[in-house]
Amino acid sequence: MRKKFRAAVIGMALVCTPLTGVGLASAQTPPAGESPPMHDRIVEQLRKLANAPVNVVPLRGGAYWVPSATGSTNGGFIIGDKGVIVIDAQMFKPTIDKMLAEIAKITPNPVTTIILTHSDPDHINGLPFWPRGVEVISTTETKAQIERMLVNPKVNGELLPTPEIRDYVPRLAITGKRRIVRNGVTIELLHIAPAHTDGDLVIYLPQQKIVYAGDLTPLGPYPGIHTFKGGSLAGWIATMKAMLALDADTYIPGHNDILSKAELQRRLDATIARRAEIKAMIEKGMTLEQVKAALHDPAPSGEGAMFPGFTENTYEELKAPSERAKIKSMIAKGMTLEQIKAAVHERAPIGLERQFPSFVERTYRQLTARNGSR
Repeated sequence: MRKKFRAAVIGMALVCTPLTGVGLASAQTPPAGESPPMHDRIVEQLRKLANAPVNVVPLRGGAYWVPSATGSTNGGFIIGDKGVIVIDAQMFKPTIDKMLAEIAKITPNPVTTIILTHSDPDHINGLPFWPRGVEVISTTETKAQIERMLVNPKVNGELLPTPEIRDYVPRLAITGKRRIVRNGVTIELLHIAPAHTDGDLVIYLPQQKIVYAGDLTPLGPYPGIHTFKGGSLAGWIATMKAMLALDADTYIPGHNDILSKAELQRRLDATIARRAEIKAMIEKGMTLEQVKAALHDPAPSGEGAMFPGFTENTYEELKAPSERAKIKSMIAKGMTLEQIKAAVHERAPIGLERQFPSFVERTYRQLTARNGSR
């Protein structure tokens, strides 16, 4: 029943075909205790997307919000005088086709620019399904991630784009802050610090007082930090403070509903308070499992099982300086990577972490590269 085509998504092939728009090949069965097989989840999501409408919500000043369809990422676009600026590229062709159809109902202007909030596959893998020749903008870090994908498609995890993504490498890569004008629309782009990933871009429309924030905005009470992709809670706190300092009243998240400035402030305050709790427990010598028990962390389930939880990430980030010092000392003693991994008793990777180097592996490589050894 399944036909095999050229491109892959999440350990299987996902491609465009003239008749169906997508094709799927086989997926690997995950370890026991994991979420349902990824292939089955994607097949189900594609079935839903085939029939799900794409809703377009007008905001103000030509800006629109496209709520996520059946669990995919939120989108957005801004109508300019000669073209349309799209926020994030989505992942699945059915969603993109419907977005393009909805845009065509509003304006005859073509999509000329796509701005990426970060490098997660559900935000960038759909690039090849947009019109060829569009300008793609991202942070320097997200551009670097896409370039690495051209060499090793699995460098961004098992969520693989079609090979045509090579024609959509960002032309403009942002470092720090930059104001641009596209199609008469003024846009301020800010990369404050590593946060959800190493390359999150805040997209601010000063005239409309709107921020497209990608996955910087928490899905739950606390943020999701992809430490395996260079994310940092300390950087997230700095980024959130910068976002809240903007003259904006509408924040479009990567998932879920629109947030107000007050709600974002509440989530930032709650995150800072929980981080302080975890720090105090670390100072008392408590282990990760003891901290999780004290905070009554629920066992992860569903999509939550794909990533480390807030407590794991925060505990490990706060412990990182001392752990880094230990690894540096072990390297000085001539210990190999495998010996160090055994000595530090690093926890087992969770979900998608398996597709990326661990903290010990990253630290070992950084330190030995600097020393020009091993």
